[in-house]
Amino acid sequence: MHENNGKIADNFIGIYPVSKTLRFELKPVGKTQEYIEKHGILDEDLKRAGDYKSVKKIIDAYHKYFIDEALNGIQLDGLKNYYELYEKKRDNNEEKEFQKIQMSLRKQIVKRFSEHPQYKYLFKKELIKNVLPEFTKDNAEEQTLVKSFQEFTTYFEGFHQNRKNMYSDEEKSTAIAYRVVHQNLPKYIDNMRIFSMILNTDIRNHLPELLNNLKTKMDITIVDMGIY
Repeated sequence: MHENNGKIADNFIGIYPVSKTLRFELKPVGKTQEYIEKHGILDEDLKRAGDYKSVKKIIDAYHKYFIDEALNGIQLDGLKNYYELYEKKRDNNEEKEFQKIQMSLRKQIVKRFSEHPQYKYLFKKELIKNVLPEFTKDNAEEQTLVKSFQEFTTYFEGFHQNRKNMYSDEEKSTAIAYRVVHQNLPKYIDNMRIFSMILNTDIRNHLPELLNNLKTKMDITIVDMGIY
């Protein structure tokens, strides 16, 4: 009986795959372990991982600086047509025209970025090697952090690609041009409308005082609405 069972079992050998998990662990031994401990390689890697996060924040600070610098004084073509279509109930043809204007405005903004002399360095090793050392010249600690990655610029390739998406002219919520045209500009126009309504109320007489209080307490710049 047992012999028959053995023969039956033999028929199943090699038919069904057996899944096995093999676990491997690399442990430095001998001279390798001694070298790692002597030169503090693991400690160095841990420190660089922390410094990497700090340098990413510096890169983001530079992007903010670059955006302000690039868009300073920009004048967009088509704002009047945008405003007129935004303020009315649009039919299908007008909606298509409105979307074309939105696309044109986005492209103008992105063109402004790409024409800036520093744009070509934003996503390359030169950002770490040349641009950021100058950007951080007034902060010794930050400059030291940046310079520590002079030979490790490939660390930031994925991060650069992520940030590059911000400069797209496509209709994506992560893009700066999209946020300006599709989010900030409508809010700005809405605020203009609200402000115009306020001017037709008794609050108008108190506006100078209110604006001065806002300017003092919130450190904001008061825009002369008369120029629009």
